[in-house]
Amino acid sequence: MSKSANYLISGVWKDSNDNITHVMLHLVNDGDSWSMGEKTSEANAIALLKKGNIIKTVVWGYPGWSIKSKVTYIQRAGKEYLRSEANATTKDNLDNLISMKAIK
Repeated sequence: MSKSANYLISGVWKDSNDNITHVMLHLVNDGDSWSMGEKTSEANAIALLKKGNIIKTVVWGYPGWSIKSKVTYIQRAGKEYLRSEANATTKDNLDNLISMKAIK
């Protein structure tokens, strides 16, 4: 069975400047099922993208989870940042995913 992405991001951790530092990353299995998430750094997620992996956001919407926006990265002022694909739906953008700040 095929899959729409190699990894999914369901939540983000941000620093005091509202910049993403870590993401909840899930490995996608065949048929678009995915594993339990694991906290990983933004830099590690970018490294996965550089190796040709496809990463998308995944969002909760009753009655279940939906795979949504493609994730890429950009470089600004010498630093690399994760970025979700621009589309008409803000719900599936990285900034609007589950805030994981309470989870260490």
